[in-house]
Amino acid sequence: MTYLRNHTILSSSDLDEVRASIKDLASRHDLDVKGPNAEFSARVAALECGDLSLMHVTLGATKLSVASSEEDPDGLLLYMLTSGSGIAHHCGQELTFSTNGGFMRDLAAPVSATEDNFGAYVLRLSKEKLKNHTRSLVGDDVDLMGLSFNTAIDPAGLGWNVFRKTVHYVAEALDGPLRELQNPIVTSQMEDILLTQCLSLLPNSYQDIMNGQDVTQVVPYYIKRARDYIHAHADKKIGLADIAAVAGCGYRGIQRGFLDAYGTTPMAYLRIVRLKRVRAILQSELDGSAIADVAKQWSFTHMGRFAQDYYREFGELPSETVRKYS
Repeated sequence: MTYLRNHTILSSSDLDEVRASIKDLASRHDLDVKGPNAEFSARVAALECGDLSLMHVTLGATKLSVASSEEDPDGLLLYMLTSGSGIAHHCGQELTFSTNGGFMRDLAAPVSATEDNFGAYVLRLSKEKLKNHTRSLVGDDVDLMGLSFNTAIDPAGLGWNVFRKTVHYVAEALDGPLRELQNPIVTSQMEDILLTQCLSLLPNSYQDIMNGQDVTQVVPYYIKRARDYIHAHADKKIGLADIAAVAGCGYRGIQRGFLDAYGTTPMAYLRIVRLKRVRAILQSELDGSAIADVAKQWSFTHMGRFAQDYYREFGELPSETVRKYS
């Protein structure tokens, strides 16, 4: 079967050409054919679904080694195999995948793999986009910290099978009957379906929130001390050394503890707490000219970076928040 038949952008036996094409669409992948007499033939197809990028890649009936370094801290690649098999090493795990299975790659971490007769849908996702989508569905009051997905995917899992069928449906619809329609409303609906199912059906740190369940997480006491200290002193000048001292552990311990509990570092957690304090003030009746003064009160001295961080966290600029609530 030829997937995304009407969206082929490359068919080539030139490794360098295929590497460049995949790099432009997803991320850098160093591909090498294993075996002196092996023949390589690849096809790459791609379409846009709103802000999402959906590819289908086949790399021919040959065995390959693949390596890709860490690149984008915001990016995720979801691989959904349509042919072949392989073994990947990613985030300290060894993952075996085969037809109808797959895995989630975090572009903030490197990956290496061996693949045989590989063919797969590849969905490029943004953690920021997924976070903002979650907020649009569950509201601003939910405390959303770092987003992380389980790397390994259970091919027999109900959620995975439902999501896999949805990806196939969206791909076939946009490649077939909807290809000529080019209706942005329909495309946006398709994008919303993929984002919602990705968050609610695939194991991730927001899944319980998306499914309306209480989030229960055992957080070590020393991390709770550090967390409470951050909330109580967010308006003061504090650094990692202060946080580690309150927790009673070293730098590496406090960093690892926050990553495990909240999916982010202590200083990034502090920045989010401060951004939420600023937002609470901006949501009151505040003259827009005072935004810079409020930001400085909460240790944001560079207005350009502050605006970028604010937009990344809440999906709107500070001035938009003021207009919305004035």
